[in-house]
Formats: sequence, C-alpha cells, structure tokens
Amino acid sequence: METSQGFPEQEAAAEHGQQEAAAEHGQQEAAAERRQQETEEERRQREAVRKRHIALRGAMTAEEVRQKSGMVCARLLASDWYEESGTIYGYYPLGKEVDPLPFLAQALLDGKTVALPVSEKADCRMEFRRITSLSQVAEGNFHVMEPEKTCPLIQAEDAVVIVPGVVFDRTGNRYGYGRGYYDRYFARFPGLRRMALAYENQMEARLDVFKTDVRMEHIYTEKTIY
Repeated sequence: METSQGFPEQEAAAEHGQQEAAAEHGQQEAAAERRQQETEEERRQREAVRKRHIALRGAMTAEEVRQKSGMVCARLLASDWYEESGTIYGYYPLGKEVDPLPFLAQALLDGKTVALPVSEKADCRMEFRRITSLSQVAEGNFHVMEPEKTCPLIQAEDAVVIVPGVVFDRTGNRYGYGRGYYDRYFARFPGLRRMALAYENQMEARLDVFKTDVRMEHIYTEKTIY
C-alpha cells in the first residue's frame, strides 16, 4: 500500500521557497519605489558622503589598516556572542576595508562554520558559500575575492554576519556602495545577526536612510562597539 509519508515535508519546502521568492520580490519593489522617491539632491548628498569616506579610508597607510583591523578582530573574538556562534558569515576585504581575515582564520581553527559571499551583477543577488580554508577563493565580481565555485552554498538562518560598509552612524545605520546586496539578503533572512566592521573615521553622527536600509545590531571599530 502506498503512503503519503514525506509529502508534508515537500509541501513545507515548497511553501518556504514561495515565501522567500515573495519576500525578495517585495524587497525589489520597495527598492524601486525608494529610487523613485529619492530626489536628485538626496542622491547627490548620499554620494558625497560615500565619496568623502572612501577618500578618508583610502588615505590610510597599510600599517594603519593592519593595526586597526587587528584591534577590531580582537574585539570580535572577545565578544559575548562569539563562543556561542556556530556559523559565521564573513567577507574578504576590498582595498582598505577593515580586514576580518585574522578573525575568520581563528574561527576556522575554533571549529566554526565559515562562509564568504558571492554576488551576481545581473540581479544584485548575493549568496554565501562555505569555506574550510581562506585559500579557497578566486577573484569575482567587482574584483572582490569570492569562494571558489566548488564551495557549497549555505543558508544558515542562525548565523552571525560580519558586514563591511563605507560609512555608518552610531545607531547602526549603514551606507554600502549603493547596490543593496546586503539589504536584499537581510530581507530574505531577517533572523541573521548583523555585526558591522568600521574604522572610527567611517562613523557619522547621523545618516539619512530609507525604510529598506537594514540597521546593524552592532558596529565594531578599533576604539569601541556601537
């Protein structure tokens, strides 16, 4: 006699996929509405803030980047959540971004599951692939080092995400490079914890943001945690 065992699981998986697709579609519609509402003056102001902070970061010496990144990594390793976290999503630094690689290397040694992002230009979609070594990378889109295609995709909904950015404010607001990759990803997986890394020269008192801009839980700098 045939049974229906397994069907509820299949239906649940299909429903989850439909929900994820609907959430992503809603985020895309919201982003389009945001662009329509943004005035040319607002766009210029946001771009001016980005350019100023990219220039400040670009003026840092390699030694400054190394020292300050090391201080940030030490704060991450000493954080309350690190010991309890089994999965950490990191990033490979571009240019003079805060370098989280020493932290990720220690996480691998400590038996954590570590993943890095891969991005698609066509639909501004981002996913994460698991790595077991920091050498499992190759240059991808935007000249960012990404996991090799042989690394498995991962979607852990209880991960801690280490987030880069261009500029932040003290309440957790963030400007990236303006493409919305992380905002879209966090809209798909709202339960992920969001820990941003920045230098003190990347901090502003206040940033003007949209409702679709996802706020960070904490921001780690070389001096403090916001």
